[in-house]
Amino acid sequence: MEASQIIMQSFVVAIFAGVLMQVLAEKLKLPSIVFLLIAGILLGPQVCGLIQPSILGPGLSVLVSLSVALILFEGGLSLDFESFKGVDVSVRNMLTIGLAITVIGSAMACHFILGLDLPLSLLFGSFMSITGLTVINPILRRVKINQDLATILRSEGIFSNAIGAILSVAVLELILVTNEISSSASGTAAEKIPVATFLYAFFIKVLVGVAVGYLTGRVLGQILKSSIVGTDLKNLVVLAWVFGTYALSNYVEANTGILAVILTGFAIQKEDIPQLNTLKRFKGQLSILFISILFVLIAANLQFANFKILGLSGALIVLIVILVIRPIAVFLSNIGLLSIKDKIFLSWIGPKGIVSASVASLFTFLLREQGIQEAVIVETLVFSTIIVSVLAQGLTARVAAKACDCLEKGGYIIIVGANVLGRIIAKVFVDMGKDVCVIDNNKEHCRLAAEDDLLTVYGNCLDAHILEQAQIDKASIVIATTANSEVNFLACQIARDLYQVNNVYPAIGNPDKSVHARLVGEIGGDLAYTKVLNIDHWKKAIDNNKVTIFEKELEDSGKLSELTIDELDDQDWIPVILKRKESFFFAHSAQPFNCGDVLICLSKAVG
Repeated sequence: MEASQIIMQSFVVAIFAGVLMQVLAEKLKLPSIVFLLIAGILLGPQVCGLIQPSILGPGLSVLVSLSVALILFEGGLSLDFESFKGVDVSVRNMLTIGLAITVIGSAMACHFILGLDLPLSLLFGSFMSITGLTVINPILRRVKINQDLATILRSEGIFSNAIGAILSVAVLELILVTNEISSSASGTAAEKIPVATFLYAFFIKVLVGVAVGYLTGRVLGQILKSSIVGTDLKNLVVLAWVFGTYALSNYVEANTGILAVILTGFAIQKEDIPQLNTLKRFKGQLSILFISILFVLIAANLQFANFKILGLSGALIVLIVILVIRPIAVFLSNIGLLSIKDKIFLSWIGPKGIVSASVASLFTFLLREQGIQEAVIVETLVFSTIIVSVLAQGLTARVAAKACDCLEKGGYIIIVGANVLGRIIAKVFVDMGKDVCVIDNNKEHCRLAAEDDLLTVYGNCLDAHILEQAQIDKASIVIATTANSEVNFLACQIARDLYQVNNVYPAIGNPDKSVHARLVGEIGGDLAYTKVLNIDHWKKAIDNNKVTIFEKELEDSGKLSELTIDELDDQDWIPVILKRKESFFFAHSAQPFNCGDVLICLSKAVG
């Protein structure tokens, strides 16, 4: 087979397998990197041979570099500066004290257990300082933890990618210079030059990366706010700009592009750009595609024999990094900060991901070209840590969050429909201390909601711009309670599919029409108020002051959809809130209840 055909086959198979693994991971609610890694190994030259990464030559390293640039730009773009303020000390300590502990501790473990020389051990330590943002984000989408911990993990992931990558570049240059000197000089020169080179590489690269990234980001922000570029082309302009920034920074000073693209994302975040969340989603989808292809290609490059060489010593190092060094780094970084349970959770969740893998692969290629074959051991050790951390932490994140009491309680609620029923529900939630926003395209409804001191957004709930105004990316619950069942269903479907809101509850009026309970279940939602509801009927009853709010303590257990109240006809009452000790739950068809729970209801018959 000709080289061009092998390249075509490798790319097509990698794309198809990568996307298929993403779909499989989404269905099984597991980290996609696990499946991408397995697919790459099985399809690579050591098993099926359908993917031949080696034939791509230098093109593979270019593809990896540009993909990492896009991934890190998306991370910088997605960082929430407002939420960062509440945990800035913790994040700062994690990125200074914690990072230093991780680098030194991992390097010492590698040096004393495997016997690698200090520079290569330090390179492994710098890789371990890079937290897997591409693993953390899917985990946080599946497991809704409290906002402070989520911000710490995301911030650590974004900043550690930049710091760890730059630190790795500096260590790489230290190794290369040391190797060069050792073959041409000895004595004091070999001792002094590497240290000076290391310090120069680190500080100059940081300076160049920050300057280029911030300046290009501010310029791009002004372009996006102007009418220079049409709406349909803005996403493509940003994509080209990110790659251009990466290349420009690397041209000014080698290996600074990674930090530059992160700063570009930060700079854009400071600008008031229309439809910023639309841009974030576009970059997020591109990142997923690039990750899918690249991780399959990188995994296909792995050699089974290298894992055997590590043996039990390699396994011991991986366990020390995950179970000893990470907890020490977290606890020492948060003395006087966070609760013990929060620290335990952060100690457990610190997976490595695509950036560690890609940088390790690139550096191994460069070091082997210089005759440093031991670099393969570092690469294999990095992948071993990735595999174990992603599997163990990805699969147990929800259990760990529940055990540490870190799951989000209530969160931010969006109610679609500012009619009288929607306003009553919103006020009940607000009285319980919840943050609520209502959306409606009826100006009178919005005026009345505003008079009730409710956060209100006027506009079409199916419009992405309106949803972004309502800050749907922060929402943990969306309740759609307009008189139109189809609108309710579509609003919840958009919230679920495009914005990863896990809890969506549309109110359904006439089940004989196109929208019914089974269709709601197919999008991962549940019926609001536990049953089919005539919204107009209840609006009129409320307007005529024929509805009251009452509480009922439940004496049994089951599902709310099966609950009856003897003294009331089924259509004369609807459950709204379920109270269980200090917790509150919106009443939906799948909501279980226990003996002793208190149900807050609306009724046309009581009072």
